Amino acid sequence: MMHCAASQLVKTAYRPRIRVMLGSNAPQDNFDSTWTWPAVIGLATFMLTIYVTISQVRKHKKATEAKKKAAEAVRLKPDYDLLDEVVVAAGKLEALPAQKTDLVGLNELRSRVKQAERRSPDLPFGDVVARIDVYHKTMLPDCYGKKLAGKRVDLDELLELSRQQGAALTEIRVACDAVQREIDSRTT
Repeated sequence: MMHCAASQLVKTAYRPRIRVMLGSNAPQDNFDSTWTWPAVIGLATFMLTIYVTISQVRKHKKATEAKKKAAEAVRLKPDYDLLDEVVVAAGKLEALPAQKTDLVGLNELRSRVKQAERRSPDLPFGDVVARIDVYHKTMLPDCYGKKLAGKRVDLDELLELSRQQGAALTEIRVACDAVQREIDSRTT
């Protein structure tokens, strides 16, 4: 019995020194866990606060971005509709061999597209204007019907101009579609 009591005495005498050497001052046998509940509750509250804050910041950012896109959509809607008008005018010109007298509507739309280019220089409206200018260069000569009847005009030349008109009209539509896709990507 003495031996057990002596070994118990040695254990309790050297235990604090061993704990100090190992780097722990807390008693190992009588660990009191009551201090951890406030710490756990505090940590959970802290984590919940961080989550709610981050969530609110994300929602605010999304709402701001949505407002910005909505304002951009309202601002660019007339230009989008203008490009639709250009495509419709190009479709009407496709059905006839265009002369300068047929281009009154297209010329007016061209000037409106140039104004849209000044309002929004970051959108490729200049490409639409350039394609309309290319179309203007493919005009058939005035009174080509009379010249054709009088055999004063080369038929191959008229046929080539007609082909160029068709290609230019296609390029006008492609340029309008490109600008409209750019507007859609900015507003959606």
